[in-house]
Amino acid sequence: MGVDIRFFQCQGLPGATEVTAGVIDSVVSSLVQATLLVLLLIFSEASLSLDLNTPSGDPLRLLWILVGLVVVVAGVVVLVKRIRRTIVERVRTWLPQMRSGLNALRSPRKLAMLFGGNIATEVLFATALGLFCRSLGYPISLPDLLVINMSVSLLASFVPVPGGVGVTEFGLTVGLTSAGMPEEAALAAVLLYRVASFYLPPVWGFFALRWLQRNRYL
Repeated sequence: MGVDIRFFQCQGLPGATEVTAGVIDSVVSSLVQATLLVLLLIFSEASLSLDLNTPSGDPLRLLWILVGLVVVVAGVVVLVKRIRRTIVERVRTWLPQMRSGLNALRSPRKLAMLFGGNIATEVLFATALGLFCRSLGYPISLPDLLVINMSVSLLASFVPVPGGVGVTEFGLTVGLTSAGMPEEAALAAVLLYRVASFYLPPVWGFFALRWLQRNRYL
């Protein structure tokens, strides 16, 4: 996120506009995943049954802690005049910039690019996972792969682990196993997929980052 914001700053865009663009892309990505997931589960033969054990204890405890933190922060903002004034001034500055970022959604062409790009991303990642499964002798249908990949992606977005490391590997392995693959083959396919799609890209990404810095894009 920091690299994206810095890149757009170097292109002359205001800070709030850059953050708004990132939020829009993130929200649309989650919306596309959730919508495709529901449609596939309803209109295709794909199914996904994950038997995951939840941790013991009161599941509402964390929720009450979060609510308490929100109340404390809101109280500090309301009672401390200096903090309240700073936030109000910032919001007044950011609102016009955020509106300019949201105005892009009025363009049908940009909407098509936004939604089409996210749909193509889901199909390509699911296809890549399917290729590794097929290479080990276990062909999995594209609807099943989409359901597995998007379910795990949505789950990982709620878990505070950078890149979903560990969570994604576990979820994909469980999903492929439920789709009919042996556990050992599913784990092997997932590890190959994650190495190709997540752990190797930083190698050439390092050289891309250096090029961006040399050319003052960052």
